[in-house]
Amino acid sequence: MRRLLASFWLLAGCWGQPPPAPPSGLDSALLRPDTSYPFLKLHLNTITLAAHLIPLWEKLKTNDRKVRILHIGDSHIQGDVQGREIRQRLYKVWGAGGRGYVFPYHAAGTSSAYDYISLSEGQWLSARSVQPQPILPLGVTGIAMGTYDPTARWEIRWNPAYYPVAPPGARLYLLTRTLRSGIRCTLRVNETPTPMVRELPGGYALTEFDIPEPLTALKGSWGWDSNDSLGYAELQGIFIEEGQKGLTWYSMGIAGARLSDWATLPLLKESLRQLRPDLIIMDLGTNDLYPTQATLTAFRQAVEAAIDTIRSALPNVCILFTTPQDFYRSMRPLPLLEQASRLVRWIASQKGVAVWDGYTILGSIREWRLAGLAAPDMVHLTAAGYALKGQLLASAFLTAYERYRLGNLPPADSEMVDYAPPSETYTPPSIPLTPSIARFGGNSDPATYTPPRPTYIYHRVQPGENLGLIAQRYGTTVNAIRQANGLRGHLIRAGQTLRIPAKASAPPSIPQSPPATSSRIHTVQPGESLWVIAQKYRVSIEALCKANGLSPRTTIHPGQKLRIP
Repeated sequence: MRRLLASFWLLAGCWGQPPPAPPSGLDSALLRPDTSYPFLKLHLNTITLAAHLIPLWEKLKTNDRKVRILHIGDSHIQGDVQGREIRQRLYKVWGAGGRGYVFPYHAAGTSSAYDYISLSEGQWLSARSVQPQPILPLGVTGIAMGTYDPTARWEIRWNPAYYPVAPPGARLYLLTRTLRSGIRCTLRVNETPTPMVRELPGGYALTEFDIPEPLTALKGSWGWDSNDSLGYAELQGIFIEEGQKGLTWYSMGIAGARLSDWATLPLLKESLRQLRPDLIIMDLGTNDLYPTQATLTAFRQAVEAAIDTIRSALPNVCILFTTPQDFYRSMRPLPLLEQASRLVRWIASQKGVAVWDGYTILGSIREWRLAGLAAPDMVHLTAAGYALKGQLLASAFLTAYERYRLGNLPPADSEMVDYAPPSETYTPPSIPLTPSIARFGGNSDPATYTPPRPTYIYHRVQPGENLGLIAQRYGTTVNAIRQANGLRGHLIRAGQTLRIPAKASAPPSIPQSPPATSSRIHTVQPGESLWVIAQKYRVSIEALCKANGLSPRTTIHPGQKLRIP
């Protein structure tokens, strides 16, 4: 009878209902991907050392409180296609837990996830963990946007194909940082005439809002007296949850993020304490192993530093590491990846951490490329590839849970990995109680750090321009422009908007956009679709497809060049 009722609840799919109790037996379809390939080692697709996750399995089995999982990654995670697949599968077992993590990426100069676009106006400071010297102190999300401009606005618009994003009564949390209490936050859901207004606590904190109607769009702004010297507000994350019980999966990725940088984020520990996750999944490492100077010793330090930093903030939290999937450097395989996979499993066995060994389970990236699942760079995946990887991770998670539920979970001692770490001289990483923010002007508390007021002019890149010409025009330097925009190289494109840290004598006006007839080229970013790109440039999908000889159903991939009409 219980199984029949649970099945009826899933078929009804009612928003806002309490999550069901986990069924006595999982649907076998959830334990395998939608499509299988001969190069996948499905018989190995489970979580190694899953006994270290018993506190998590117990909470999910009891299902009497909310369980939160943070999935931390790089560009493979930022587009959130993996996260979508994981949520779809796990929520069938524990109920709809909410959309998870979103962010108005436009104001921070990077691409949005698969199901929404973001817009911004006004003057914003922004920072990402991939920047050599982020101008704002960052936490677990690895991204932030702040402003001294009380007229600044941001907006998130979801793709109608994914309406509604959340039902009435769902909860929305803003992770913010202010210089004093009393800063007003105004949120408008959809086109509701009456906005929600809250006074934010001072410092670094979460503020809760109840969503009054089915969510399809969200607009936000701050408010204070224009003469207030401490009038400043910063957004570091938006979190959407449903239900008082069940599971909510948050995917947090920053393109280019490295594991070696993660533990040094000044607000990392405090943000973990604010969010109180039950499981943290570390899905980083590709960008650490990609450079030609990468070493196993440096990688080991990064892995251990991440584990030790998490535990210094949340001693009892469960941790799951993934190993980087096979990828190529300059179209050639990297033997280092197999050793890195073995090293992660050995560290996990020593430190009581679980592992999903993606390197072994997923097989050769060459096979993924031949199957249309990997991009031409042999590093990123196609949308279908990201979806498959999400299905496999969800299946491994459910398989390990089912083994626990049936009493078949092997003890951790039986899965100890016999692997000798690198023989080089090794110094264990030192984890400070509070990561230093000396580059922000001393050892002040990052939660109360006052960023410099921006003096930016915004410039839209014209065809034929480069950073040298733009820097000369505004009396600044190429390095200053790169730092202000978080650019690692010198590549820019026509139509791109740059922040120019101009001097007081710089031209006060914003250069005009190129004529509508000018040709623009867009490089597809991970997680982008034709709909997202069309919305970004305010053109129709039909016009975009016609300009590139595509159909609306054509699959595009990261790195592909598209002509914008």
